Amino acid sequence: MSDRLSCDEVGAGFVIERYVAGTLSESETATFEAHLLTCERCQQEIPLAVAIREALPQAKEGRTRRPPWFGTSMITVAAAAVLASVLLLSRDRVPDALTDLGRVTQPPVYLGVAVRQESSQSDSLFDEAMAAYVTDDFAAAAAGLRRALAAGADAVPVQFFAGASLLMTDRPADAAEAFRSVIRGGDTPYAAEARYYLAKALLRLGRADEALRELRAVVGGTAEIAGQARALADSMEAVVGH
Repeated sequence: MSDRLSCDEVGAGFVIERYVAGTLSESETATFEAHLLTCERCQQEIPLAVAIREALPQAKEGRTRRPPWFGTSMITVAAAAVLASVLLLSRDRVPDALTDLGRVTQPPVYLGVAVRQESSQSDSLFDEAMAAYVTDDFAAAAAGLRRALAAGADAVPVQFFAGASLLMTDRPADAAEAFRSVIRGGDTPYAAEARYYLAKALLRLGRADEALRELRAVVGGTAEIAGQARALADSMEAVVGH
């Protein structure tokens, strides 16, 4: 773990889950807590991680280390202030915890496409929509992607990023339909990631069983998306006691 963390590094290393489990080393804990004090995103993730761990009986019974917020450093004391309300969470929060698992704070990354020799109207519309997407104007991106699709753009990337845009604007039902369209497109580079984000949309809709099925169906794709799918499925199973 580097001396300074980014949220992407926190997610990739499952740092929050390891933090609430008390399995980070002392140096890792200090580094993460320094990041936590100024990171609103990670502060918001901590209550959910604690709720999930507290809902898992073996997590309570099998602890061999004290939770990291019981440390004595000044950083830990400050972190404890951020975490104080977390300790009041109970099993009554499980449905909310499942819904919160569907929250997406960072959209799928768009890396662009290869330069085309000839640009069609649908290509131009897609490029315009994705220009809005990369500036986090997801409402404009969703509208632009609908126009690109109507003009004949490649449906798979259009529907994938339309689904992502709809999810970011809290329209999970519409997002789910877009991701299902991508999945129906067969074995494409977007298929595994579409299942992962479909699961996120289904969680926002309160359809946890369907979401879990989608996560278990994630095959192929990058190692990162496969790991995220496994981690999300594990978190869901911990919450509902499967």
